Amino acid sequence: MPARQLGTMITCGYPNLTPQSELDLAASIGAELLEILPDWRSFPDVGPLRRAAQDRGLRIRNVHGCWGGQSIKARRVDLGSVDAAIHRESIDDLRRCIDWLEAAGGTHLIIHPGGLSEADERQARRGQLARGLVELAELAAGGGMCLCVENMPPGVHPGSLMADLHDLVRELSHPAIALALDTGHAHISADVVGETLAAGHHLATTHVHDNDGRRDSHDPPGHGTIAWPAWAEALDRIRYEGPIVLECIRQLREDPSRFFHDVIAPLLGRE
Repeated sequence: MPARQLGTMITCGYPNLTPQSELDLAASIGAELLEILPDWRSFPDVGPLRRAAQDRGLRIRNVHGCWGGQSIKARRVDLGSVDAAIHRESIDDLRRCIDWLEAAGGTHLIIHPGGLSEADERQARRGQLARGLVELAELAAGGGMCLCVENMPPGVHPGSLMADLHDLVRELSHPAIALALDTGHAHISADVVGETLAAGHHLATTHVHDNDGRRDSHDPPGHGTIAWPAWAEALDRIRYEGPIVLECIRQLREDPSRFFHDVIAPLLGRE
């Protein structure tokens, strides 16, 4: 069983959330690495957070790229958009995210494949997504970084099913393009085990949280209906060695006791 590191998402630049309090929470659950969710609208300076994390021995690995209305300069970010202007603005904003990732000392940028869309737009949107990813990957590769395309809840074409994203990533065959598995999205769109196996060796990172299979509630693992032991077996089957990155920071801020070590430990290979 591969040993995996525990990570957690924390924020940067949001009002009333200091780097110190976010890092305190990360340390309290035993996180070894971080994924940063910046307030992209304010495009915060990552320097203070990077230095504070280094002082605590925490590594910034991932950054969550901008999406939808959570943009920097774009009207909205949708890398699959068939509107040429929106597509160009989306690429330009994600290029800014790559620059921010580099300044943070990170290596992996999480990217949404697009927003809610119609099924009959799938092929056109797939082409736009492919073109955008290749352009961004060339920039990322120059800095030793990787783009991780995340599976989405139902209604994103392509994007809701990992098999579609896997086929695209395999077809592009670019060393700077990989996949991110969101367990909550997978539990709603299909099933976590099947989506993990579909990602296979292209899986580079995770967003780990729980829900009831209907609502994307971002509950800590063990507070929903995901079968976590089965997911741990699926990770072993694909020989996944990347991090287990929790994406339930708001709930853990409200009640740190909702972190269940006995649920998380097997996912890390530390039973």
